[in-house]
Amino acid sequence: MTVGVDPGAPLSRDAVSGLRHELRTPVNHIMGYAEMLLEDLGPDRSERRTALEEAVGAARDVLSLVSVSLPAGRTEVAQGDVAALYESLREPQQRILRALTPLVGDGADAGDEFVADLKRILNAAGRLVSAPASAPAGTKEAAAAPSGSEDAQARILVVDDVEDNRELLRRRLQREGYAADCAEDGHAALEMIARQPYDLVLLDMLMPGIDGYEVLGRLKESPATRDIPVVMISALDELEKMASCIERGAEDYLPKPFDPVLLRARIRACLEKKRLRDKEVEYLKQVGRVIEAATAVETGSYESGTLAEVASRSDELGRLARVFDGMAAEVRSREERLRRRIDDLKAEVSAARGAKRPSGAELDFASLGTGKRFAGRYEVIETVGAGAMGMVYRTKDLELDEEVAIKTVKPELVVDDTAVERFKDEIRLARRISHRNVVRTHDFGEWQGVYYLTMEYVEGVTVRDLLNTRGRLGVSPTMAIATQLAAALAVAHEQGVIHRDIKPQNLLLDGDGVLKVMDFGVARLAERTSGITETGLVVGTPAYMSPEQLLTDADLDPRSDLWAVGVVLYECLTGKLPFTASTPVALIAKVLNETPPTPTELNAEVPETLSALVLELLAKRREDRIGSAQELEERLGRLG
Repeated sequence: MTVGVDPGAPLSRDAVSGLRHELRTPVNHIMGYAEMLLEDLGPDRSERRTALEEAVGAARDVLSLVSVSLPAGRTEVAQGDVAALYESLREPQQRILRALTPLVGDGADAGDEFVADLKRILNAAGRLVSAPASAPAGTKEAAAAPSGSEDAQARILVVDDVEDNRELLRRRLQREGYAADCAEDGHAALEMIARQPYDLVLLDMLMPGIDGYEVLGRLKESPATRDIPVVMISALDELEKMASCIERGAEDYLPKPFDPVLLRARIRACLEKKRLRDKEVEYLKQVGRVIEAATAVETGSYESGTLAEVASRSDELGRLARVFDGMAAEVRSREERLRRRIDDLKAEVSAARGAKRPSGAELDFASLGTGKRFAGRYEVIETVGAGAMGMVYRTKDLELDEEVAIKTVKPELVVDDTAVERFKDEIRLARRISHRNVVRTHDFGEWQGVYYLTMEYVEGVTVRDLLNTRGRLGVSPTMAIATQLAAALAVAHEQGVIHRDIKPQNLLLDGDGVLKVMDFGVARLAERTSGITETGLVVGTPAYMSPEQLLTDADLDPRSDLWAVGVVLYECLTGKLPFTASTPVALIAKVLNETPPTPTELNAEVPETLSALVLELLAKRREDRIGSAQELEERLGRLG
């Protein structure tokens, strides 16, 4: 029984209600499991049926005894009535134990579930008889301990240099059901506490050698013992002495001779505080384990099941640990899938690395020769390529002694100061993006009438090179491209930057399969100075433009980039663009009105789920597409 009351006072209405609940709960377990077992028994199991029916009958007798002794609504019950009730419950309890205990050993042939249910019944029967937490004065010592209560097994150390004092306290504590040890002085007490933990110390103040003050001080100074509650017990009853002990960290102070009722109450209060503090310390320790697990996830060293002990808790922390473990396992699974996909992509990149680059003679914009100094600071190593914006060079920054890429801008794109300022604004935005899947933009400058950008140099091939040399890609490398592209766009969009020109030519892959998105901040300038009506552009950038972008809608949002992602993935999976035409007008008409074949129709290896996701990205209306790059990244991660 765990209802705490004054030992001489009758139980209040609330205490009676709590006791009824405490006794009826195991009765419910006994009858419920026994009746289920009876329903499952066949006719050839008469001896088991007889035993189970005996248990049910005994449980019903318990219920009757409880109802008579503790009727619902009764305002007060005497302590003697409670003790008599517990005594009367022993007989039906023993009937249950005698009837069912033999079945545990004989029930192996009935299966583990049968034996487990029998054990549940026997465990519940064992909880029927326990002495009241506050037995009436004069009861036997054996009946005074609250079996199963929180402090029944508490270990208390009595420290006093007078043997009669120690013996008196020891016997009083044993009468209350506690485990009591004794120390005859402060040295012995500190040694005993160092060897084993105690739940409470009853400490005399005046002792030879190390007195109670010093013992108290040492206990409270040490992190290992500071949480052990200490109650000072002394014949000194001056107020200043009591105050001094409390200031040094004692939980309480009892003057000799002490009142047993007061001693009992003080001990219980201290043990309850210790119990709560222990729970708090354990809780914080397990919170620390969750934090450690979070750190392990960040470093990639988390092992599934690490939080099993915390997850077994029934509180919110346990729920958090279970959710965390599941999420961590999912994150790890996604990372492993991405690593496999990137390995497949690396193989594709490696096979395409031998592709021939265009020579300077094939470029439509004056190139800089190898070894030439540019802007007085950059030495040209080689020409990398050309695009709608201008030329791209691999150079060495002579001041920083590192390689950078330089992109020169065609003069017709910066015809006046307004265009230059607009370009600078776009570059300022682009420089805010910092992510491993984005080519970092360094600077914007002008040299001898030529405007240029300096950027991170990445050795690799573009997705366009990959498609030109390898044809359509497998599902795994395409997923590696898609996941990294979505991650890059999620960061850019969060900074308010829309790329506006996602296409295979702007997606660079290094030798490790890491994707880098190029030309953030550049596309908008090109968009404002060139149109889709120019002959020959239908197979370039416009092929990746969203419907709203083709209609020159100035109010573009991140979903236009997601349309372009859909086109890129469609091309990677099928080797074809979703929309092609011989003229810009025909292209616009197809984009606005036609639905392309599904990727699965063109490539049976493409899973239906991935095919549907690509078509969702290619929805005509923005509101019908995936809502954000972050959502796209999450959905890609869930695809097997």
